[in-house]
Amino acid sequence: MNTRTMSDSDQIAVPQEPGDATRPRRALSLRAKGILAFVLMVAYVIVLGFSTETQRQNLLQVVGELEHAHRAEAQLLEINTSMARTLLAVNMAFSAEDLASASIRAMIEVEATLSLLEAVGDDHPRILELSGKLHSLVRDIAQSPSLTVLSGTRAMLNELTIELDRITQAAHQKRLRLLDQYREDYDRITLSSLAMLVIGLILLGAATAIFFSRLTWDIRKLEGHARDIVNGNRDTPLTVTRSDELGTLMNAVNRMQQDLRERERHIERARMEQFHREKMVAVGSLAAQLAHEINNPIAAITGVASAMSQVQRGDQCPNHGNVCQPALILEQARRISLITRQIADFTRPQALEPELINLNELVRNTCAFVSYDRRFRRIALTTELDGELPAVRAVGDHLTQVLMNLLINSADALDEMPAEHRCAIEVRTQAHDQEAVILISDNGGGIDAETLKRVFDEYFTTKPAGRGTGLGLALSRELINDAGGTLDLESIPGRGTVARITLPLRVGERTA
Repeated sequence: MNTRTMSDSDQIAVPQEPGDATRPRRALSLRAKGILAFVLMVAYVIVLGFSTETQRQNLLQVVGELEHAHRAEAQLLEINTSMARTLLAVNMAFSAEDLASASIRAMIEVEATLSLLEAVGDDHPRILELSGKLHSLVRDIAQSPSLTVLSGTRAMLNELTIELDRITQAAHQKRLRLLDQYREDYDRITLSSLAMLVIGLILLGAATAIFFSRLTWDIRKLEGHARDIVNGNRDTPLTVTRSDELGTLMNAVNRMQQDLRERERHIERARMEQFHREKMVAVGSLAAQLAHEINNPIAAITGVASAMSQVQRGDQCPNHGNVCQPALILEQARRISLITRQIADFTRPQALEPELINLNELVRNTCAFVSYDRRFRRIALTTELDGELPAVRAVGDHLTQVLMNLLINSADALDEMPAEHRCAIEVRTQAHDQEAVILISDNGGGIDAETLKRVFDEYFTTKPAGRGTGLGLALSRELINDAGGTLDLESIPGRGTVARITLPLRVGERTA
Protein backbone atom coordinates (compact mmCIF):
# COMPACT_ATOMS: atom_id res chain seq x y z
CA MET A 1 0.00 0.00 0.00
CA ASN A 2 1.23 3.54 -0.65
CA THR A 3 -0.24 7.00 -0.57
CA ARG A 4 -0.65 7.01 -4.32
CA THR A 5 -3.47 4.59 -3.77
CA MET A 6 -5.57 6.64 -1.44
CA SER A 7 -9.07 5.74 -2.38
CA ASP A 8 -12.08 7.95 -2.91
CA SER A 9 -13.40 7.33 0.60
CA ASP A 10 -11.10 9.45 2.67
CA GLN A 11 -11.88 11.32 5.84
CA ILE A 12 -11.58 15.03 5.53
CA ALA A 13 -9.26 15.85 8.38
CA VAL A 14 -10.82 17.82 11.19
CA PRO A 15 -9.37 21.30 10.99
CA GLN A 16 -7.18 22.14 13.92
CA GLU A 17 -7.89 25.05 16.16
CA PRO A 18 -5.77 28.03 15.27
CA GLY A 19 -2.42 27.67 16.93
CA ASP A 20 -0.33 30.28 18.70
CA ALA A 21 0.69 31.67 15.34
CA THR A 22 -2.91 32.63 14.57
CA ARG A 23 -3.91 33.77 18.01
CA PRO A 24 -3.68 37.51 18.44
CA ARG A 25 -1.47 39.03 21.10
CA ARG A 26 -3.29 40.92 23.82
CA ALA A 27 -3.61 44.46 22.55
CA LEU A 28 -5.95 47.43 22.62
CA SER A 29 -9.14 47.92 20.70
CA LEU A 30 -9.34 50.64 18.10
CA ARG A 31 -11.41 52.73 20.52
CA ALA A 32 -8.85 52.24 23.28
CA LYS A 33 -6.05 53.06 20.86
CA GLY A 34 -7.83 56.29 19.92
CA ILE A 35 -8.29 57.19 23.60
CA LEU A 36 -4.65 56.32 24.30
CA ALA A 37 -3.50 58.46 21.37
CA PHE A 38 -5.63 61.36 22.67
CA VAL A 39 -4.25 60.93 26.20
CA LEU A 40 -0.68 60.79 24.90
CA MET A 41 -1.28 63.89 22.80
CA VAL A 42 -2.75 65.75 25.80
CA ALA A 43 0.16 64.58 27.97
CA TYR A 44 2.61 65.77 25.33
CA VAL A 45 0.88 69.14 25.15
CA ILE A 46 0.96 69.38 28.96
CA VAL A 47 4.67 68.51 29.04
CA LEU A 48 5.32 71.00 26.26
CA GLY A 49 3.29 73.65 28.06
CA PHE A 50 5.00 72.94 31.40
CA SER A 51 8.43 73.13 29.78
CA THR A 52 7.53 76.33 27.97
CA GLU A 53 6.05 77.84 31.13
CA THR A 54 9.17 76.97 33.12
CA GLN A 55 11.37 78.61 30.52
CA ARG A 56 8.98 81.57 30.36
CA GLN A 57 9.23 82.04 34.13
CA ASN A 58 13.01 81.98 33.86
CA LEU A 59 12.77 84.52 31.06
CA LEU A 60 10.45 86.70 33.16
CA GLN A 61 12.97 86.50 35.98
CA VAL A 62 15.68 87.70 33.62
CA VAL A 63 13.34 90.49 32.44
CA GLY A 64 12.76 91.51 36.06
CA GLU A 65 16.46 91.57 36.74
CA LEU A 66 16.95 93.55 33.54
CA GLU A 67 14.33 96.08 34.61
CA HIS A 68 15.93 96.35 38.03
CA ALA A 69 19.36 96.85 36.45
CA HIS A 70 17.90 99.44 34.11
CA ARG A 71 16.33 101.35 37.02
CA ALA A 72 19.54 101.12 39.00
CA GLU A 73 21.54 102.42 36.06
CA ALA A 74 19.05 105.26 35.54
CA GLN A 75 19.26 106.09 39.24
CA LEU A 76 23.05 106.11 39.10
CA LEU A 77 22.93 108.36 36.05
CA GLU A 78 20.65 110.72 37.96
CA ILE A 79 23.07 110.70 40.91
CA ASN A 80 25.98 111.32 38.57
CA THR A 81 24.10 114.26 37.05
CA SER A 82 23.39 115.63 40.52
CA MET A 83 27.02 115.01 41.44
CA ALA A 84 28.12 117.03 38.42
CA ARG A 85 25.86 119.96 39.42
CA THR A 86 27.20 119.76 42.95
CA LEU A 87 30.82 119.84 41.78
CA LEU A 88 29.97 122.77 39.55
CA ALA A 89 28.38 124.60 42.50
CA VAL A 90 31.42 123.88 44.72
CA ASN A 91 33.85 125.02 42.00
CA MET A 92 31.82 128.21 41.49
CA ALA A 93 31.99 128.87 45.25
CA PHE A 94 35.79 129.01 45.01
CA SER A 95 35.64 131.99 42.65
CA ALA A 96 32.60 133.71 44.14
CA GLU A 97 33.01 137.15 45.72
CA ASP A 98 30.51 136.29 48.40
CA LEU A 99 31.97 133.06 49.81
CA ALA A 100 29.26 132.61 52.39
CA SER A 101 26.38 132.83 49.93
CA ALA A 102 28.13 130.60 47.39
CA SER A 103 28.94 128.10 50.13
CA ILE A 104 25.26 127.99 51.12
CA ARG A 105 24.23 127.25 47.52
CA ALA A 106 26.93 124.55 47.25
CA MET A 107 25.75 123.09 50.57
CA ILE A 108 22.22 122.86 49.21
CA GLU A 109 23.45 120.97 46.13
CA VAL A 110 25.52 118.63 48.33
CA GLU A 111 22.47 117.95 50.53
CA ALA A 112 20.43 117.09 47.41
CA THR A 113 23.16 114.75 46.22
CA LEU A 114 23.43 113.11 49.64
CA SER A 115 19.67 112.43 49.63
CA LEU A 116 20.12 110.63 46.31
CA LEU A 117 23.11 108.68 47.59
CA GLU A 118 21.03 107.25 50.43
CA ALA A 119 19.16 105.11 47.86
CA VAL A 120 22.34 103.26 46.83
CA GLY A 121 24.24 103.46 50.09
CA ASP A 122 22.77 100.18 51.44
CA ASP A 123 24.15 98.21 48.46
CA HIS A 124 27.52 99.96 48.33
CA PRO A 125 29.35 100.34 51.66
CA ARG A 126 32.01 102.57 50.13
CA ILE A 127 29.35 105.05 49.01
CA LEU A 128 27.86 104.94 52.47
CA GLU A 129 31.27 105.65 54.02
CA LEU A 130 32.01 108.54 51.68
CA SER A 131 28.50 109.92 52.21
CA GLY A 132 29.13 110.04 55.95
CA LYS A 133 32.31 111.99 55.47
CA LEU A 134 30.53 114.35 53.09
CA HIS A 135 27.84 114.95 55.76
CA SER A 136 30.56 116.08 58.16
CA LEU A 137 31.95 118.46 55.56
CA VAL A 138 28.45 119.88 54.98
CA ARG A 139 28.16 120.63 58.72
CA ASP A 140 31.53 122.35 58.59
CA ILE A 141 30.40 124.47 55.65
CA ALA A 142 27.26 125.41 57.52
CA GLN A 143 29.22 126.42 60.67
CA SER A 144 32.23 128.12 59.09
CA PRO A 145 32.41 128.23 55.31
CA SER A 146 35.99 128.50 54.08
CA LEU A 147 38.03 127.58 51.07
CA THR A 148 39.69 124.77 53.03
CA VAL A 149 36.35 123.17 53.78
CA LEU A 150 35.22 123.71 50.22
CA SER A 151 38.46 122.12 48.98
CA GLY A 152 37.87 119.04 51.18
CA THR A 153 34.28 118.90 49.97
CA ARG A 154 35.41 119.05 46.37
CA ALA A 155 37.96 116.27 46.96
CA MET A 156 35.31 114.14 48.61
CA LEU A 157 32.92 114.81 45.74
CA ASN A 158 35.59 113.78 43.24
CA GLU A 159 36.18 110.56 45.15
CA LEU A 160 32.43 109.92 45.20
CA THR A 161 32.27 110.66 41.48
CA ILE A 162 35.02 108.13 40.78
CA GLU A 163 33.26 105.50 42.89
CA LEU A 164 29.93 106.28 41.26
CA ASP A 165 31.51 106.00 37.81
CA ARG A 166 32.83 102.56 38.74
CA ILE A 167 29.45 101.49 40.09
CA THR A 168 27.63 102.95 37.10
CA GLN A 169 29.96 101.13 34.70
CA ALA A 170 29.39 97.86 36.57
CA ALA A 171 25.63 98.43 36.45
CA HIS A 172 25.85 99.17 32.75
CA GLN A 173 27.82 95.96 32.13
CA LYS A 174 25.32 93.98 34.19
CA ARG A 175 22.44 95.42 32.19
CA LEU A 176 24.20 94.48 28.96
CA ARG A 177 24.82 90.94 30.26
CA LEU A 178 21.20 90.59 31.30
CA LEU A 179 20.11 91.87 27.91
CA ASP A 180 22.30 89.30 26.16
CA GLN A 181 20.97 86.59 28.46
CA TYR A 182 17.43 87.68 27.70
CA ARG A 183 18.07 87.44 23.98
CA GLU A 184 19.72 84.02 24.37
CA ASP A 185 16.92 82.71 26.56
CA TYR A 186 14.30 84.07 24.20
CA ASP A 187 15.97 82.44 21.20
CA ARG A 188 16.46 79.18 23.12
CA ILE A 189 12.83 79.10 24.25
CA THR A 190 11.66 79.86 20.74
CA LEU A 191 13.88 77.22 19.17
CA SER A 192 13.14 74.55 21.80
CA SER A 193 9.39 75.16 21.60
CA LEU A 194 9.54 75.04 17.82
CA ALA A 195 11.70 71.88 17.94
CA MET A 196 9.36 70.15 20.40
CA LEU A 197 6.38 71.16 18.28
CA VAL A 198 8.04 69.84 15.11
CA ILE A 199 9.13 66.63 16.85
CA GLY A 200 5.62 66.16 18.21
CA LEU A 201 4.11 66.67 14.78
CA ILE A 202 6.64 64.26 13.24
CA LEU A 203 5.98 61.61 15.90
CA LEU A 204 2.24 62.07 15.58
CA GLY A 205 2.44 61.91 11.80
CA ALA A 206 4.72 58.85 11.88
CA ALA A 207 2.51 57.05 14.40
CA THR A 208 -0.58 57.90 12.39
CA ALA A 209 1.06 56.79 9.13
CA ILE A 210 2.30 53.52 10.67
CA PHE A 211 -1.06 52.83 12.30
CA PHE A 212 -3.11 53.43 9.18
CA SER A 213 -0.56 51.67 6.94
CA ARG A 214 -0.70 48.56 9.12
CA LEU A 215 -4.47 48.85 9.36
CA THR A 216 -4.72 49.13 5.57
CA TRP A 217 -2.33 46.19 5.10
CA ASP A 218 -4.32 43.99 7.51
CA ILE A 219 -7.60 44.98 5.84
CA ARG A 220 -6.18 44.08 2.43
CA LYS A 221 -4.84 40.82 3.83
CA LEU A 222 -8.26 40.05 5.28
CA GLU A 223 -9.89 40.96 1.95
CA GLY A 224 -7.50 38.64 0.06
CA HIS A 225 -8.11 35.81 2.53
CA ALA A 226 -11.87 36.24 2.23
CA ARG A 227 -11.49 36.09 -1.56
CA ASP A 228 -9.43 32.89 -1.19
CA ILE A 229 -12.19 31.39 0.97
CA VAL A 230 -14.73 32.23 -1.72
CA ASN A 231 -12.42 30.55 -4.26
CA GLY A 232 -12.26 27.38 -2.16
CA ASN A 233 -9.32 27.81 0.24
CA ARG A 234 -10.13 25.82 3.36
CA ASP A 235 -6.66 24.85 4.58
CA THR A 236 -4.57 27.79 5.81
CA PRO A 237 -6.12 30.11 8.41
CA LEU A 238 -5.28 33.78 8.43
CA THR A 239 -2.50 34.69 10.86
CA VAL A 240 -3.96 37.15 13.36
CA THR A 241 -1.51 39.62 14.91
CA ARG A 242 -3.96 42.04 16.48
CA SER A 243 -6.73 41.81 19.06
CA ASP A 244 -8.68 44.95 18.29
CA GLU A 245 -11.93 44.99 16.33
CA LEU A 246 -10.10 44.07 13.12
CA GLY A 247 -8.43 41.14 14.91
CA THR A 248 -11.86 40.02 16.11
CA LEU A 249 -13.07 40.20 12.51
CA MET A 250 -10.05 38.13 11.37
CA ASN A 251 -10.83 35.50 13.99
CA ALA A 252 -14.45 35.49 12.85
CA VAL A 253 -13.32 34.93 9.24
CA ASN A 254 -11.05 32.09 10.41
CA ARG A 255 -13.95 30.53 12.31
CA MET A 256 -16.13 30.93 9.23
CA GLN A 257 -13.43 29.22 7.16
CA GLN A 258 -13.24 26.40 9.70
CA ASP A 259 -17.03 26.07 9.84
CA LEU A 260 -17.20 25.96 6.05
CA ARG A 261 -14.47 23.36 6.02
CA GLU A 262 -16.30 21.30 8.63
CA ARG A 263 -19.59 21.61 6.78
CA GLU A 264 -18.05 20.70 3.44
CA ARG A 265 -16.25 17.81 5.10
CA HIS A 266 -19.53 16.45 6.47
CA ILE A 267 -21.24 17.02 3.12
CA GLU A 268 -18.40 15.25 1.30
CA ARG A 269 -18.43 12.40 3.79
CA ALA A 270 -22.20 12.01 3.48
CA ARG A 271 -21.93 12.17 -0.30
CA MET A 272 -19.22 9.53 -0.43
CA GLU A 273 -21.03 7.28 2.03
CA GLN A 274 -24.19 7.65 0.00
CA PHE A 275 -22.23 6.92 -3.16
CA HIS A 276 -20.74 3.82 -1.53
CA ARG A 277 -24.17 2.59 -0.42
CA GLU A 278 -25.73 3.31 -3.80
CA LYS A 279 -22.85 1.55 -5.52
CA MET A 280 -23.23 -1.48 -3.27
CA VAL A 281 -27.01 -1.48 -3.77
CA ALA A 282 -26.55 -1.27 -7.52
CA VAL A 283 -24.03 -4.11 -7.45
CA GLY A 284 -26.36 -6.11 -5.20
CA SER A 285 -29.34 -5.47 -7.44
CA LEU A 286 -27.32 -6.45 -10.49
CA ALA A 287 -25.98 -9.52 -8.70
CA ALA A 288 -29.48 -10.57 -7.63
CA GLN A 289 -30.78 -10.14 -11.17
CA LEU A 290 -27.84 -12.01 -12.64
CA ALA A 291 -28.22 -14.75 -10.04
CA HIS A 292 -31.90 -15.10 -10.95
CA GLU A 293 -31.08 -15.24 -14.65
CA ILE A 294 -28.12 -17.55 -14.15
CA ASN A 295 -29.79 -19.92 -11.66
CA ASN A 296 -32.27 -21.25 -14.23
CA PRO A 297 -29.66 -22.41 -16.75
CA ILE A 298 -27.43 -23.54 -13.89
CA ALA A 299 -30.29 -25.64 -12.50
CA ALA A 300 -30.76 -27.22 -15.91
CA ILE A 301 -27.02 -27.81 -16.26
CA THR A 302 -26.90 -29.25 -12.75
CA GLY A 303 -29.83 -31.57 -13.51
CA VAL A 304 -28.27 -32.83 -16.73
CA ALA A 305 -24.89 -33.27 -15.03
CA SER A 306 -26.49 -35.19 -12.18
CA ALA A 307 -28.28 -37.47 -14.65
CA MET A 308 -25.03 -37.98 -16.54
CA SER A 309 -23.30 -38.84 -13.30
CA GLN A 310 -25.94 -41.44 -12.41
CA VAL A 311 -25.80 -42.99 -15.87
CA GLN A 312 -22.01 -42.99 -15.81
CA ARG A 313 -22.03 -45.00 -12.62
CA GLY A 314 -24.12 -47.72 -14.32
CA ASP A 315 -23.04 -50.30 -16.89
CA GLN A 316 -25.79 -49.20 -19.27
CA CYS A 317 -23.92 -45.97 -20.15
CA PRO A 318 -23.36 -46.02 -23.92
CA ASN A 319 -20.10 -44.01 -23.31
CA HIS A 320 -18.94 -46.32 -20.54
CA GLY A 321 -15.16 -46.31 -20.49
CA ASN A 322 -14.83 -43.02 -22.38
CA VAL A 323 -13.64 -39.76 -20.79
CA CYS A 324 -16.66 -38.08 -19.22
CA GLN A 325 -16.57 -35.58 -16.29
CA PRO A 326 -20.09 -34.76 -15.07
CA ALA A 327 -18.59 -34.12 -11.56
CA LEU A 328 -16.54 -31.23 -12.98
CA ILE A 329 -19.69 -29.73 -14.51
CA LEU A 330 -21.45 -30.02 -11.13
CA GLU A 331 -18.49 -28.45 -9.30
CA GLN A 332 -18.27 -25.43 -11.63
CA ALA A 333 -22.05 -24.97 -11.54
CA ARG A 334 -21.97 -24.95 -7.74
CA ARG A 335 -19.07 -22.46 -7.91
CA ILE A 336 -21.09 -20.09 -10.09
CA SER A 337 -24.00 -20.35 -7.67
CA LEU A 338 -21.68 -19.67 -4.72
CA ILE A 339 -20.19 -16.58 -6.39
CA THR A 340 -23.57 -15.06 -7.19
CA ARG A 341 -24.78 -15.82 -3.67
CA GLN A 342 -21.67 -14.27 -2.11
CA ILE A 343 -22.05 -11.12 -4.17
CA ALA A 344 -25.74 -10.86 -3.31
CA ASP A 345 -25.08 -11.43 0.39
CA PHE A 346 -22.20 -8.97 0.49
CA THR A 347 -24.06 -6.17 -1.25
CA ARG A 348 -27.20 -6.61 0.86
CA PRO A 349 -28.01 -3.23 2.53
CA GLN A 350 -26.59 -3.00 6.06
CA ALA A 351 -27.74 -1.10 9.12
CA LEU A 352 -26.58 2.49 9.39
CA GLU A 353 -26.43 2.36 13.18
CA PRO A 354 -23.76 0.60 15.29
CA GLU A 355 -24.53 -3.05 15.97
CA LEU A 356 -22.67 -6.17 17.03
CA ILE A 357 -20.67 -7.43 14.08
CA ASN A 358 -18.90 -10.69 13.38
CA LEU A 359 -15.66 -9.08 12.32
CA ASN A 360 -14.18 -12.27 10.86
CA GLU A 361 -17.19 -12.82 8.62
CA LEU A 362 -17.13 -9.19 7.48
CA VAL A 363 -13.41 -9.43 6.64
CA ARG A 364 -13.91 -12.75 4.86
CA ASN A 365 -16.82 -11.50 2.74
CA THR A 366 -15.03 -8.25 1.87
CA CYS A 367 -11.88 -10.06 0.79
CA ALA A 368 -13.95 -12.50 -1.28
CA PHE A 369 -15.79 -9.63 -2.95
CA VAL A 370 -12.77 -7.48 -3.83
CA SER A 371 -10.87 -10.54 -5.10
CA TYR A 372 -13.08 -10.43 -8.20
CA ASP A 373 -11.58 -7.01 -9.09
CA ARG A 374 -9.21 -7.23 -12.06
CA ARG A 375 -6.46 -5.56 -9.98
CA PHE A 376 -6.29 -8.72 -7.83
CA ARG A 377 -5.64 -11.08 -10.74
CA ARG A 378 -1.94 -11.45 -10.00
CA ILE A 379 -2.17 -10.89 -6.24
CA ALA A 380 -2.23 -13.67 -3.66
CA LEU A 381 -4.90 -12.45 -1.21
CA THR A 382 -4.82 -14.50 2.00
CA THR A 383 -6.57 -14.22 5.35
CA GLU A 384 -5.56 -15.31 8.82
CA LEU A 385 -8.56 -14.85 11.10
CA ASP A 386 -8.63 -15.27 14.87
CA GLY A 387 -11.42 -17.75 15.58
CA GLU A 388 -11.76 -16.46 19.15
CA LEU A 389 -12.16 -12.84 18.14
CA PRO A 390 -15.01 -11.21 20.13
CA ALA A 391 -17.77 -9.20 18.52
CA VAL A 392 -17.33 -5.51 17.96
CA ARG A 393 -19.96 -2.80 17.94
CA ALA A 394 -19.71 -0.69 14.82
CA VAL A 395 -21.47 0.26 11.60
CA GLY A 396 -20.86 -2.66 9.25
CA ASP A 397 -21.14 -0.55 6.12
CA HIS A 398 -18.41 1.77 7.44
CA LEU A 399 -16.02 -1.08 8.19
CA THR A 400 -16.70 -2.59 4.76
CA GLN A 401 -15.95 0.76 3.14
CA VAL A 402 -12.67 1.10 5.07
CA LEU A 403 -11.54 -2.46 4.31
CA MET A 404 -12.34 -2.09 0.62
CA ASN A 405 -10.45 1.20 0.53
CA LEU A 406 -7.34 -0.25 2.18
CA LEU A 407 -7.39 -3.42 0.05
CA ILE A 408 -7.75 -1.43 -3.17
CA ASN A 409 -4.93 0.89 -2.03
CA SER A 410 -2.69 -2.15 -1.53
CA ALA A 411 -3.69 -3.54 -4.92
CA ASP A 412 -2.88 -0.19 -6.59
CA ALA A 413 0.52 -0.17 -4.86
CA LEU A 414 1.28 -3.71 -6.05
CA ASP A 415 0.16 -2.83 -9.55
CA GLU A 416 3.35 -0.75 -9.89
CA MET A 417 5.61 -3.67 -9.04
CA PRO A 418 7.51 -5.54 -11.81
CA ALA A 419 5.78 -8.47 -13.52
CA GLU A 420 8.15 -10.98 -11.90
CA HIS A 421 7.32 -9.73 -8.39
CA ARG A 422 5.20 -12.16 -6.38
CA CYS A 423 2.48 -9.79 -5.17
CA ALA A 424 0.77 -10.68 -1.91
CA ILE A 425 -1.74 -9.13 0.47
CA GLU A 426 -2.41 -10.64 3.87
CA VAL A 427 -5.35 -9.75 6.11
CA ARG A 428 -5.19 -10.82 9.74
CA THR A 429 -7.49 -10.35 12.73
CA GLN A 430 -6.31 -10.51 16.34
CA ALA A 431 -7.67 -9.90 19.82
CA HIS A 432 -5.41 -7.78 22.06
CA ASP A 433 -6.62 -7.02 25.59
CA GLN A 434 -9.63 -4.74 25.12
CA GLU A 435 -9.36 -4.23 21.38
CA ALA A 436 -9.71 -6.09 18.11
CA VAL A 437 -6.96 -5.57 15.55
CA ILE A 438 -7.13 -5.87 11.76
CA LEU A 439 -3.78 -5.89 9.94
CA ILE A 440 -3.65 -5.44 6.16
CA SER A 441 -0.10 -5.86 4.86
CA ASP A 442 1.31 -5.91 1.37
CA ASN A 443 4.78 -6.43 -0.09
CA GLY A 444 4.69 -3.43 -2.42
CA GLY A 445 7.15 -0.57 -2.78
CA GLY A 446 6.21 1.09 0.53
CA ILE A 447 5.93 4.79 1.38
CA ASP A 448 8.75 7.23 2.07
CA ALA A 449 8.84 9.06 5.40
CA GLU A 450 7.83 12.49 4.05
CA THR A 451 4.81 11.12 2.20
CA LEU A 452 3.84 8.94 5.18
CA LYS A 453 3.44 12.09 7.29
CA ARG A 454 0.79 13.42 4.90
CA VAL A 455 -1.15 10.30 3.94
CA PHE A 456 -4.12 11.27 6.10
CA ASP A 457 -4.25 14.88 4.91
CA GLU A 458 -7.39 15.65 3.02
CA TYR A 459 -7.05 16.05 -0.74
CA PHE A 460 -3.44 14.84 -0.63
CA THR A 461 -2.76 12.15 -3.20
CA THR A 462 0.09 10.92 -5.34
CA LYS A 463 -2.21 9.10 -7.74
CA PRO A 464 -2.52 10.21 -11.34
CA ALA A 465 -5.44 12.45 -12.21
CA GLY A 466 -8.70 10.55 -12.36
CA ARG A 467 -7.59 7.71 -10.09
CA GLY A 468 -8.11 9.32 -6.69
CA THR A 469 -9.29 12.45 -4.90
CA GLY A 470 -7.06 12.22 -1.81
CA LEU A 471 -10.02 11.67 0.52
CA GLY A 472 -9.93 7.89 0.96
CA LEU A 473 -7.55 7.47 3.88
CA ALA A 474 -8.74 10.59 5.68
CA LEU A 475 -12.37 9.45 5.53
CA SER A 476 -11.35 5.92 6.50
CA ARG A 477 -9.61 7.21 9.61
CA GLU A 478 -12.65 9.30 10.53
CA LEU A 479 -14.98 6.33 10.14
CA ILE A 480 -12.74 4.23 12.39
CA ASN A 481 -12.49 7.08 14.92
CA ASP A 482 -16.28 7.27 14.95
CA ALA A 483 -16.29 3.62 16.00
CA GLY A 484 -13.91 4.44 18.86
CA GLY A 485 -10.87 2.91 17.17
CA THR A 486 -7.71 4.01 15.39
CA LEU A 487 -6.23 3.65 11.92
CA ASP A 488 -2.48 3.92 11.39
CA LEU A 489 -0.03 3.14 8.62
CA GLU A 490 3.49 1.74 8.96
CA SER A 491 5.75 1.42 5.96
CA ILE A 492 9.32 0.57 5.02
CA PRO A 493 10.29 1.75 1.54
CA GLY A 494 11.01 -1.27 -0.64
CA ARG A 495 9.43 -3.75 1.78
CA GLY A 496 5.75 -2.85 1.88
CA THR A 497 3.11 -1.23 4.04
CA VAL A 498 0.96 -2.36 6.98
CA ALA A 499 -2.39 -0.76 7.80
CA ARG A 500 -3.42 -1.30 11.43
CA ILE A 501 -7.06 -0.93 12.49
CA THR A 502 -7.98 -1.19 16.18
CA LEU A 503 -11.56 -1.39 17.44
CA PRO A 504 -12.81 -1.56 21.04
CA LEU A 505 -14.14 -4.97 22.11
CA ARG A 506 -17.31 -5.86 23.93
CA VAL A 507 -15.92 -8.10 26.64
CA GLY A 508 -17.77 -11.36 27.21
CA GLU A 509 -19.27 -11.64 23.72
CA ARG A 510 -17.65 -13.81 21.08
CA THR A 511 -18.40 -14.77 17.52
CA ALA A 512 -18.03 -18.18 16.00
